[in-house]
Amino acid sequence: MKRGIWGYVSVGLLVPMLMLAFIAAGCNGTGGGGSEGQLSWEFNFEQGKEGWTGDFVDLPVNYEADIYELEFGYTDWPEDLGRAGKALMISSNNRSDDVFMYVKRKLTAADGIEPGAVYLARFVVEFATNAPRGAFGIGGPPGEAVFFKVGAAGEEPVPMIVDGDSEYPYYHLSVDKGSQNDEGENALLIGNVAKEQGSDDDYTYALKTLDNKDRPLEVTADGEGNLWVFVGTDSGFEGKTTLYYTNIEITLDKVE
Repeated sequence: MKRGIWGYVSVGLLVPMLMLAFIAAGCNGTGGGGSEGQLSWEFNFEQGKEGWTGDFVDLPVNYEADIYELEFGYTDWPEDLGRAGKALMISSNNRSDDVFMYVKRKLTAADGIEPGAVYLARFVVEFATNAPRGAFGIGGPPGEAVFFKVGAAGEEPVPMIVDGDSEYPYYHLSVDKGSQNDEGENALLIGNVAKEQGSDDDYTYALKTLDNKDRPLEVTADGEGNLWVFVGTDSGFEGKTTLYYTNIEITLDKVE
């Protein structure tokens, strides 16, 4: 009689094997090789922040916390979406008419990054937004004037004080993301946060997905095999924007 593979596995081995399979199926944010020279990750945040942190730049060093309302956290999906899930929430009130709010994550040699290697980075980002299409807003519309960017760099993107000796020192990003709808060396503009459907007065949340699959961003890892990836919004809308990042996919293809 022919027997399948499970016919040769003893009960004593079967239970540990099933446990390992269950654990592997439940892992999130793990990198894996695709084609040769390719690394990929998917983060759905069901198990936590998965190494992602949030930050804010393009605002005064002495900003007033109660009017900028800067907030980053790990939370549930908005109820408007009609189903349960976990997300990274980031929010700010753009009083400077230029706030860039972003989430970032470090990738290391332990993730497969090679020291000094050059990669082409592609992102697929799903997020929940309540910004209507075509709505009126101060400084610009709350959807189309909030520019969505993806970025990568061989150094950590952190707030950096510029004009520190002036009367109005500002926080800017330590890597080049560009400004509002302009791109930088370390970031690409891939869209905005306006919802794809609904009226101009519909402020309920809906999911939106943006990507740069057809236009990858080149990034070089540092000498220890580290690089940073980030996703954020450069706002020209002088009001409050609150987004929920629900899924982020990253693919790195090594340039030979």
